[in-house]
Amino acid sequence: MRFVAFDTETHLIQPGLLTPRLVCLSYFSEDELRSDLLLREKAIEWFREMLLDDDVTLIGHNVVFDLGVMAACDDSLLPLIFRKLQSGHVKDTLIREKLLFLAQGRLTFDYKNKRRPSFSLASLVAERLALNISDTKKGEDTWRLRYAELDGVPLEEWPEEAVAYALDDAELTYLVYVSQSAPFVSADIPYAGPGGIVNEDEQLRAAWGLHLMSAWGIRTDSKAVQELEDKLRPQVEEMRNKLLEAGLMRSKKVKGEVKLSKDMKALRARIVEAYDAMGRQPPLTEKEAVSTARQTLMDSGDALLMELGAETNAEKLLSTYVPVLKSGTSFPLNPGYDVLKESGRTSSYRPNVQNVPRMGGVRECFVPRPGHAFVSADYATLELCALAQACLDLFDYSHMADAINEGKDLHLAVAAELLGISYEDAASRRGLGDEEVKEYRQLSKAINFGFPGGLGAETFCRFAKGYGINVEEDEAQALKVTWLETWPEMRDFFRHVGNLSSFGNDFTVIQLRSGRHRGGTNYTAGCNTYFQGLAADGAKEAVWRVAKECYTDPDSDLFGCRPVAFIHDEILMEAPLEKVDAAAKRLCRVMEDAMTQYIPNVLIKAEPAAMLRWYKGAEPVWNEQGRLDLWEPGA
Repeated sequence: MRFVAFDTETHLIQPGLLTPRLVCLSYFSEDELRSDLLLREKAIEWFREMLLDDDVTLIGHNVVFDLGVMAACDDSLLPLIFRKLQSGHVKDTLIREKLLFLAQGRLTFDYKNKRRPSFSLASLVAERLALNISDTKKGEDTWRLRYAELDGVPLEEWPEEAVAYALDDAELTYLVYVSQSAPFVSADIPYAGPGGIVNEDEQLRAAWGLHLMSAWGIRTDSKAVQELEDKLRPQVEEMRNKLLEAGLMRSKKVKGEVKLSKDMKALRARIVEAYDAMGRQPPLTEKEAVSTARQTLMDSGDALLMELGAETNAEKLLSTYVPVLKSGTSFPLNPGYDVLKESGRTSSYRPNVQNVPRMGGVRECFVPRPGHAFVSADYATLELCALAQACLDLFDYSHMADAINEGKDLHLAVAAELLGISYEDAASRRGLGDEEVKEYRQLSKAINFGFPGGLGAETFCRFAKGYGINVEEDEAQALKVTWLETWPEMRDFFRHVGNLSSFGNDFTVIQLRSGRHRGGTNYTAGCNTYFQGLAADGAKEAVWRVAKECYTDPDSDLFGCRPVAFIHDEILMEAPLEKVDAAAKRLCRVMEDAMTQYIPNVLIKAEPAAMLRWYKGAEPVWNEQGRLDLWEPGA
């Protein structure tokens, strides 16, 4: 096997364009121990040869960007890129470093260097090779963002600095890769070495599927965005007036213009007063100042503070979301994804499509391209399925798994226990619209989703408020007892995690099936990681498989469709109107099959919906021929 590191230099990324025009490609070949620089046409030829050579492993830093650039140059490279990734012969030094940091408990905060970690190539080179390749001193020029100036210029006419900058990136990426290949033991188990790092190939394949989503982008509707802005402005004005009257906002003139800003000192004082009234201390920040975070405001018991902290706070939506939504009317928005967080899940940013505000009108601003519909599919109670599988793997039994495989509603099962009736009676009463059963099922949602993470009674009370439920601590303790009686394997689960956390010390969780390590884990994080990480691994596998069929498989009903968003347990894609039914059914099948790689013993179901804009409450609509129709509000 030959290892070849490469890097691309391009025109600048533009709004709506994450695959800018290639200028040159540099590479460093391990066997030849040399670097070379190729302009666009020769770069495409060379890259094709590398993709076709099964004895070559390609190495890059944030390599999905470079793969996207090359695919944009010549779309015939796409199937070859997927093939190379499937074989495990593409490596990414960024993802490798994240996996190593995760195993050491340094992914969010680097305790060795006492700072948030950076995973840029410059940071890795500084850390691993003791070289400073950060941008030149302030005020001096750098070629990093200027390669468009050299597009079309013969290589022999390039400035030496521009050539050296490009060549260095490829060679340094290779040297970082070699450094990362040193033997590394985590939890007394070989975790990394010359043969690779546990879970790196799966993470990279998911990152490629997510990058394709980002590059394709998602559009917004100008009329819907304007209607949202018109609705928000009077709400913002009303809130500002309330804050001014309460002394929590002040006005001052800046260059002759009146500016309003929150009075943070007054705000913190009111938070302290509100928590004092409840006999509690307000949460503090890392710097030991009174927290003004949304959850602090929501838990204050103060009506004005709670309104200010509400998830649908109009001011935040107007200032944060509306400008982004407006830009999506001119060009596709390109939400970014971080493929690996501590739990194994992903995150999204600019904009965060994984946490779109619940307020009506925001999500509905997103629309498919003309001639297309949105097709979505999401897994049913995915994390509970993962929890049940984790218990099967750890203890060889799970009442929760049995209930899922029997087709039971887990929330209704807990509700029946709380009501002291049989599951069949609860199902019958629910079918008749019984309000008591409906109320207890909603409570059971909070129970089933809250307690598996190791929440105590006090924390659960705050968690339940998110479901519109007020619970006292003594009631929460009684609810947990009933829940544990319903799912007795959870006592073993908590005991298992507790034993890992010897005397409350941090420990390492070894992710079931994927083998990924999460170091520096505490009790509640350990509980969550077992099932959240398992669910995330299966969902990422689905992202990869769906992308592969959409982009490379002409025989698939997904071919020509384009995934546009990934929301943890849901994939949203654009499908041509004439393919909605077939694409939706295939999407569900691919997602279900992918998840069984990680959750093989628990029934997995993905449910589709089709719509002409992104609706949170969209449900499947089946016509008399059993085909999926478009869902509309009120249908």
